[in-house]
Amino acid sequence: NPMVVPSSTTTPLLRGKRPRTLALACGILAASGLCFTGLAWGSRPFANSLGGASAAMRASSATSRCSSPASPMTLSRRRASTVTVASSALEAPPAVTTNIHDDQLKASGIGTGERRTFRCDVDGRPLEITYDVFTPKGSSSSSAAPTLFLATPSFVPSRATFADLATAMNKASSGGAAILTELPGYGLNDGTLTDLDAYQPRLFRGFLKEFFAHLSSEFQAGINIVSAGHAAFYALDAVKDSPSDVRSMFLINPTYRGPLTTIKMKQKDNAFVPALIDGLCGGIAAAYQLPAPLGTAVHASQCSEGSIKKAMLSHVYEDPTNVTPQAIEINRQFAAQGERWGKCAFLVGRTDPYPRREDAAAAHGSATAVPTAVCVGAKEEEIFKKDLNFLTDNGVPMIVTPGAQRNFVEYPEQVAKAAQEFFSKH
Repeated sequence: NPMVVPSSTTTPLLRGKRPRTLALACGILAASGLCFTGLAWGSRPFANSLGGASAAMRASSATSRCSSPASPMTLSRRRASTVTVASSALEAPPAVTTNIHDDQLKASGIGTGERRTFRCDVDGRPLEITYDVFTPKGSSSSSAAPTLFLATPSFVPSRATFADLATAMNKASSGGAAILTELPGYGLNDGTLTDLDAYQPRLFRGFLKEFFAHLSSEFQAGINIVSAGHAAFYALDAVKDSPSDVRSMFLINPTYRGPLTTIKMKQKDNAFVPALIDGLCGGIAAAYQLPAPLGTAVHASQCSEGSIKKAMLSHVYEDPTNVTPQAIEINRQFAAQGERWGKCAFLVGRTDPYPRREDAAAAHGSATAVPTAVCVGAKEEEIFKKDLNFLTDNGVPMIVTPGAQRNFVEYPEQVAKAAQEFFSKH
């Protein structure tokens, strides 16, 4: 378990002030646990704190169907910062030293892909990510528009959550490559940002602008974008500045603020609740930044099986029979593995594209820069209609499919059909 830290490290940390430090840490831990497991679940749909996994997460077992590559790449247990190969084929994972993201990519049956590296500089900060490129079998058109699947930056972030949707879309058409990745600081790219203060909306907007331009140049075509959650609004922001790099966008359950910010904004006229939320966010951030093992223990406390299951049943999945023990465990591993900073940043609202709805409406209350559609799960339809009417009132179609926050995981074929129909018209 990556969260386990040798207990011997506690001695020098607490020496001399053991009772006071331990009491403080326990108090912060209790506050953060109350916040996440209690308040956060009440802010549907903008909680968006859990992602589903691929179809393999719902199956009792899965078999990797990746072909053996000619030039294999060792898949490190560490994240993107340790992967320096510019272009290499994905191989079957080692028996033990693997990570959950690569496990689920292999198990999904999406096929053999190339893992590539992109580097850029945003506001003086060097960034490096990896992205996986999968070419449809039988595809003969190198000029066909590729589709970028951009995972949401959340408490359970992973490019693997899009594997089933990408596979279904590739089967349904002879389109271009499928590109899967996450924002810097999340999923397989979580090693890119190594401190909590680095997680800023401006950084993500600047990064996507550079990344979209890179992909457009690499594939010699404007790209289609499929993105979810907060990543959807970051994509909308980036496209405003570089519309020529993007053909169209299909935004799945897009969110512009996280769980605690939503509660705060909805209770802004209450003299007590906003101050409470600010205090809780500050306490959680401070707790996450405590030295190991305290900081890692705080994060581990948020990754319990019970918390994961509760969220999946509440607003992530529609059909409770799909919330299997295996699905819960894989989502728990998505939350538990890797660096904790991005997950904390999402929870306390530091990655919110627009904490205030008025700001989101002001930024995107007119026609979008490129053809755009919104797709939402039926379980959350009424809430999204209210929260996103500044988009739909200006001509952005809202497509409703079965499902909830992770409709693209629970019902990938239906979402794939809707996406392909939209992209074929643009």
